[in-house]
Amino acid sequence: MAEEKKEEMVPVTAEYEVVDQVDDQAIIELMTGQTIQDYVYSFKQGGRTVEGLTLAGINEAANRRGGIQVEEIEYEELENSWIATAKAVDTITGSSRYGAYEQPKMSGGRSDPFAFTKAIHKAQRNAIKQLIPVPVIREVLNFYLHRKAGSGNSRQQQIPQGGGNIAQAQKATFAIAANLSDSLEEKGITKADLWNYMKRKCGVESRNDINEMQWTQLSAELKAAETTPQLLNDLCERIKQLTAAAQESDVPTTEESEDKPSTPSEEPKTEAAQSNKTPF
Repeated sequence: MAEEKKEEMVPVTAEYEVVDQVDDQAIIELMTGQTIQDYVYSFKQGGRTVEGLTLAGINEAANRRGGIQVEEIEYEELENSWIATAKAVDTITGSSRYGAYEQPKMSGGRSDPFAFTKAIHKAQRNAIKQLIPVPVIREVLNFYLHRKAGSGNSRQQQIPQGGGNIAQAQKATFAIAANLSDSLEEKGITKADLWNYMKRKCGVESRNDINEMQWTQLSAELKAAETTPQLLNDLCERIKQLTAAAQESDVPTTEESEDKPSTPSEEPKTEAAQSNKTPF
């Protein structure tokens, strides 16, 4: 743990960058519905072996410990980055810790559609890991290191490249929306309200006109709403505001029948050919 604190005090190091890239990959895997691959990291630097828990590993350790939850999240949008702060509470001991993170909006010379979500997850990570007892961290670390060594999995970390498949981004958005459906209904947001909000936000008449970047941004927005009640309330407020603005302007909206994302080979469907079912 002392080693991890040292990393936080001096973040601009090769070690910190490697760990941050691993966590970036884990967040993208989570957002796109992939299986999380790495719970631990282990690599050589300066003649020593550096080992620790990734974001996924920290969440796993918190789940094993139990009683640790995030109660508050605040965020601020700056010109070139997102800043997020989170408060984690140990409901067993009553202790609480704060974590923060500033995530650049650009990655690899292009806009990062996951920047906001990365800021939220990393702020939570930084708060949660301060509350996990050292024995629990060691238990999880040793378990996954042994399992990784036993399987002979020496897969090198690869940071996902941009330009993914639009169908994958669609599927991620639909899956997250389905998970949020009940929570949104409880707050008076119907599936049709959510779908119309997404179309208005993207400035399109049909889901077939939403591009890959927009699907990815929508999935990031919905995924963030899954993390805390506060972000869910923020999403509901945005939906209500946009719906009210559209009603005041007497802008007609149409509902689409798709309940699953289309494949790239599908021909765009006209609004007239679609029924009154909502997509989620």
